[in-house]
Amino acid sequence: MPGEDTYKDLINFLQSERSDLRLAASQAVLQVTDRDAMAGLVQHGAVKPLCRLASMSNEPSGCVALEALVQLSSRGTSIYQCNEDILDCGGINRMTEIALTPGSDDTWKKRVNYALALLANMTRTERGAVELCGYTMPAEAVPVSNVEKVSEEEEQIEKLPSKPTMALLTALFLNKSYISDDNKFSGDKKNEKEDDLADEQTVEDIAASTDDPFQHFAAVLMNATQVEQGRRFVMRIHKQHDEKAKGLSILERLLPELKSSNPIRRRGIAGTLKNCCFEKDASWWLIHEVDVIPKILYPLAGPEELGVDEKRGMDPDLWLEGPDKFREPDNVTRLLLVESILLLCASGRKSRENIRVQRTYVILKTMDLSEESEEISERINECVQYIRRDEEGTQEGSSDRLVDETVAINGKLLALPAPSPCENIEASSHEDYDNVD
Repeated sequence: MPGEDTYKDLINFLQSERSDLRLAASQAVLQVTDRDAMAGLVQHGAVKPLCRLASMSNEPSGCVALEALVQLSSRGTSIYQCNEDILDCGGINRMTEIALTPGSDDTWKKRVNYALALLANMTRTERGAVELCGYTMPAEAVPVSNVEKVSEEEEQIEKLPSKPTMALLTALFLNKSYISDDNKFSGDKKNEKEDDLADEQTVEDIAASTDDPFQHFAAVLMNATQVEQGRRFVMRIHKQHDEKAKGLSILERLLPELKSSNPIRRRGIAGTLKNCCFEKDASWWLIHEVDVIPKILYPLAGPEELGVDEKRGMDPDLWLEGPDKFREPDNVTRLLLVESILLLCASGRKSRENIRVQRTYVILKTMDLSEESEEISERINECVQYIRRDEEGTQEGSSDRLVDETVAINGKLLALPAPSPCENIEASSHEDYDNVD
């Protein structure tokens, strides 16, 4: 392990007036992979000069310093202290400024990728998430009982204003023009099984890639929605230019990313959705207005053949692909999606009834047959306990009867294609229309 003098010399080089020494020193920090040595760097104050270097876009040491900060804030025994030091240096503003700076070359993409990865690390804590989203809350979000207890002195405390940063970053995240052609996803794209499995095996390689520079904003969203202000941001309904058009929330615009070819995007949006499901007051809106259940179930559905009875009442998108349908390969994403269902099940009886009639049990049961993760299987079992049990005060078997009766009333048997023209001709009379004997 390096001595104290070594750390001091390295930090002095990071602050040198010579650009070549700054570059060499930042590269040396990047080469440190021993956990104790990384902790030593943080404890001896390496974070502050690295933050200063990271803001320099006009020299190579800036990009190397960003990568070094990502490494120090992701690994080692001083992760928490490192993130606190970065926040003390104004890391949130520094990283958002880098991410919002226009550009298009590879160096710019690399800087944006590392800046958002660092932003994701900083927002793991409540302090970081609140600094990103801002403190200001709408008046109706504060309970009356709490307002009465607020002293005049507390009312004078200066609070951070609401920032447009999240909206700007979200727009860039959803802009597909920043994604390399080979990595653009389409909602209709069908990945090969080998490609899906490769996604799971190379998440770290994808995280360091510049093909999708805004990919880590998915993790930022997941962290930001840990706090109430972040959840309000993604669930707030925005009016359309056309007054007759239905207003859309940020969450509704994000959900198609669950079909992205990028596992980092899928994982982050699944986590964002799960955090939104913690809001019990939003469960009706999520289930009925956002129609979130089929969107959660789609990644969990697999190639297994379902019986006719099992398909009744089910969204056809969940089974129409047949053997070509592949289940989400990332364990973390599957876990987050199943936990989202679990939270919605726990939100109330009406939520459970709707989840039942959408045939959630069939998808979860089929998924569990091939699930290798014990943790995910346990969560599936908890969901099944909610879905299969009869509600309090009802007769035995009432939950199953509810599904059968609802399917019968709605007439949802199967979404079969219309008869072909040849079938209609065969069903008609056999008159000789061409007058040929």
